[in-house]
Amino acid sequence: MVDLFGLPLAPERGRGRPAHQWTAENSNKVSLLLACEVKPAQIAKVLGITKPTFYKHYFNEISRAGLAPLMLKAKQLERLNKQAEAGNVAAEKALAAMVHAERLAQQARALGGPAPRRSEPRPAKLGKKEEARAAAQGVDGMFAPPPPPSLVH
Repeated sequence: MVDLFGLPLAPERGRGRPAHQWTAENSNKVSLLLACEVKPAQIAKVLGITKPTFYKHYFNEISRAGLAPLMLKAKQLERLNKQAEAGNVAAEKALAAMVHAERLAQQARALGGPAPRRSEPRPAKLGKKEEARAAAQGVDGMFAPPPPPSLVH
């Protein structure tokens, strides 16, 4: 295609920056950040896109955000188990430690009930003047107030 003077026209590139493309690398990054409970707006900034674009392209990852920490833990356990089955002693120890830590966490959640209530109510908080009077009552020594006069009959 040529212009009025016969010069070739460059193909039109469009305006603005190119549209965001979903990639597996970005998907993994989003899933890991969601597992760390990072807010979607912050993840969008990390990717260099707007929040609406983030929601448009990463809706699958967002829909699984509540399960992301558990899915990450399952993936770690799966990898450790595979290494342990291959004979890696360090992986066996790490796997046992993760399982033990999870058991302890579950027991702690099971034992933790509502906070115990106090049997006696808290004393009323004193104001500045009342605190000053109470502090003055405890003064002794050289700065102690003199005793009141005795009653004569």
